[in-house]
Amino acid sequence: MGRGEDRISNLPNEILQSIICFMPLKYAIRTSTLSKRWRHLWQFNLISSTSLQFGEDFSCNQSPKQFVATLDRYLQVHGDRNLDKFGILFSPFDIFFPYLENWVATVLAKGVKELELDLSQGTSSSAFEFCMDDRMSFVIPNSLFNGNSLTHLSLSRCNFSDPLDSANFVRLSSLSLDSVNLLTDAMLTYIVEYCVSLERVCLKRCEILEFVKLVGDKLKLQKLVIVDCRSLLDIEILAPKLESFVYYGWISFRHLFRDVSKVNDAYLCADTGGEEYAAHFFSILSDLSHVKVLTICSMGLVHLVSQQHEYSEDLPLQLCNLQELQLVSDAISKEQIYCIFSFFRLCPSPFLEKLFIQIRSECYEESISGSVEEIITDIVFPNLKFIKITNFGGSSAELKLVKLLLEKAIVLDLIVILMNDCYISNNCFQRIIEGQLSVMPKASKDAHIVFADCALNPTHASLYHQDKYRNGTTVHFHDESILYESIPLNQNFL
Repeated sequence: MGRGEDRISNLPNEILQSIICFMPLKYAIRTSTLSKRWRHLWQFNLISSTSLQFGEDFSCNQSPKQFVATLDRYLQVHGDRNLDKFGILFSPFDIFFPYLENWVATVLAKGVKELELDLSQGTSSSAFEFCMDDRMSFVIPNSLFNGNSLTHLSLSRCNFSDPLDSANFVRLSSLSLDSVNLLTDAMLTYIVEYCVSLERVCLKRCEILEFVKLVGDKLKLQKLVIVDCRSLLDIEILAPKLESFVYYGWISFRHLFRDVSKVNDAYLCADTGGEEYAAHFFSILSDLSHVKVLTICSMGLVHLVSQQHEYSEDLPLQLCNLQELQLVSDAISKEQIYCIFSFFRLCPSPFLEKLFIQIRSECYEESISGSVEEIITDIVFPNLKFIKITNFGGSSAELKLVKLLLEKAIVLDLIVILMNDCYISNNCFQRIIEGQLSVMPKASKDAHIVFADCALNPTHASLYHQDKYRNGTTVHFHDESILYESIPLNQNFL
């Protein structure tokens, strides 16, 4: 068959421009290699866009100088048109800081609403370890915030200038700060006080932050996320509209929750902890015992069980509203099974409907001793209809956990088993596991066991145990499929 006529290229300019405008920018750029007719059409995509996102697939295929030159060119082509979103992933050394300042000033002048600056490449995985390069953190001058259009601000490895002037943040509803290491207690309090529209605050790896105070009858705050702020000593909350509280890190801080009655979901997980952790964990759990959705980790279960005699006057702790529970377990062992069912005995959850168990398959030492048979006699799940176990390895302990759940969930409809990656391609092994589970007694005659994923996922789908830290500077390489760097920077627009 001979080569057919290129009918698409013969379409009128207006139609080609419309086609280009509906494509993602990087794919629009690729069309420039098709023919002379297409060489400049990609720029119609750029000038019509209200969202400019220069993420990993953009930055990792260019040297820093190429990145700067290309981004400058794109902003020039975009002209003085309005912009809703602007985001970059870049690893700049201080010689590029003037460009960053210029980009921020440019997009703010365009009335940008959502600004994301991720300069975190090259950082280490621990808040207390030094960066893996000698880059200075970029400090955003107060003078750049000369507009009040921002509704979303996300900064990673950037710092505010001190003193901070947040007078122009009156519309800011979402603030996310990652490794903003000059963020002081006073600055955070100032931001919360003057950003009267804040609904979501996310604080990750802010090294020197010791006190988080979110207090005010008029606060609009609905979600608070705190991850790996390891110097944190105190949290005080009086936020009548707060609906979601997420904490991952060392639970060794003092807390004062004066109004958290509207909190609907809570995420309480730690990477380590001792007896002090147990006391704080139980106290926070008590203050949030009214939530409908809860995620906790195996460390919390171990400490709750091991220190239960310390809280005998407060047990059992009724979780009367709990409908969804997610357990993030380092590994399933007989001790961990004991802790799981001890939790249900110590914290009865009669209206639990959905149970998610995330297995991380990391071994750790446990100090719990006890037989699960001693405590399960009176445990029953009268409303549990759905169970999902992720990263299932088929060990004897994991099989026993499923067996006990099947025996205790009297109205169970479905249990989803997602095998460990090591066994996904091993159909023979999976068939053996399926056979073992199929003969287990079930309290619910309607219970079905499937080994395929389903659309039902936990409310807390992001697990901070698996938070990805970039562990090296940007890898710059040439990839023929990505053509950002191949666009001539001196070409004129149509």
